[in-house]
Amino acid sequence: MRYFFHFICFCIIHTLCLLFVIKMFISEFLPAVIPVFGVGLVRFVNGLCTGYGNLAGTCYTRRQCRNANGVASTGCARSIGVCCVITRTCGQSSQINNTYFVSPGFPTAYSGAGVCTFTIQKIDADVCQVRIDFLTLRLAQPNTSGSCITDALVITGGASTVPILCGENSGQHMYVDFNGNTNIVISIGTTGAIGRAWNIKVTQINCNCPTKAPSGCLQYFNRTTGTVTSFNYGLAATQGGTRQLANQNYGVCIAMIRGYCGITWSQTNTLSFGVSGDTYTAIGDNSVGTITAEMFGVNCLTDFIVIPSPVLTNPSFNTDRFCGNGFATVTSNSKPFVLTVVTDANELNDMGNVGFSLNYAQTRCPVITTT
Repeated sequence: MRYFFHFICFCIIHTLCLLFVIKMFISEFLPAVIPVFGVGLVRFVNGLCTGYGNLAGTCYTRRQCRNANGVASTGCARSIGVCCVITRTCGQSSQINNTYFVSPGFPTAYSGAGVCTFTIQKIDADVCQVRIDFLTLRLAQPNTSGSCITDALVITGGASTVPILCGENSGQHMYVDFNGNTNIVISIGTTGAIGRAWNIKVTQINCNCPTKAPSGCLQYFNRTTGTVTSFNYGLAATQGGTRQLANQNYGVCIAMIRGYCGITWSQTNTLSFGVSGDTYTAIGDNSVGTITAEMFGVNCLTDFIVIPSPVLTNPSFNTDRFCGNGFATVTSNSKPFVLTVVTDANELNDMGNVGFSLNYAQTRCPVITTT
């Protein structure tokens, strides 16, 4: 009886070891859909997964991940596959979704000079758009006229013109439509031995995906409340200079949520709106953030935001253009919900401008009662 028990234990251990070897063989060498012993199929989708550092990855076999020059981290598909995180740096390209474009040596600051390019290749014909998330984007600040002359991020190849960026833009995002099958290229030019760093996530979006941004929307938000900030927004503008970037002209769109009919825009705080004029003077005389420092209508010719058909507390403010160093809360029932940002080519006369940070809140549709 004792020998029989030992034999059974040996068989169980041998079987478990064999199954483990088979699983490792599957993960290492075979594709995601494979026959096993000619009887059944082991299947798993090359879908989204979470890898090391909570980075988004793709569920691959180990061999697929190695061929993609990715980093295998946590297991996926019941540990048959691995969550493969794809990172690329200067001079490289990717045709894989959820790719991260990082500065050389990231997260260590990069002080090199030159042009670093990354090419986004469309996965297939069903893809229409990319979302570009600046998880980290720290570049040199613009000069006193708001131009990006020391560092500059330029995106080309898309279906529309994308504004040039520099400064601090961590947490910002963009949507860029593909122009047919043309590759989209992100180029970051750097000069001077200063510390900068970037980690940019690129997500390709299917043409029929509900999260796809409408055409003409550089930024897109899909919640009932949130905060929109201009690129390089910051409360600490360089003395004698500006954080506001020149030559900006883009649309910020808010998805219309069912049951909501309007949208209200308001300052994040009293210092969160400075898009034209001398912000330092407004701070000095305590008018910053008040209607005294607000400008609108025909007074906004160079740098301004546009909110279509706003409803204002004061009927004399019947305009859709706003600038200056203060912003009065407005509500718009115009659809779709869009905020347009415009700056001219020269910010020299706009001392200390920080850009803007505005809260938005969608307002519910009125309840219609019948009698």
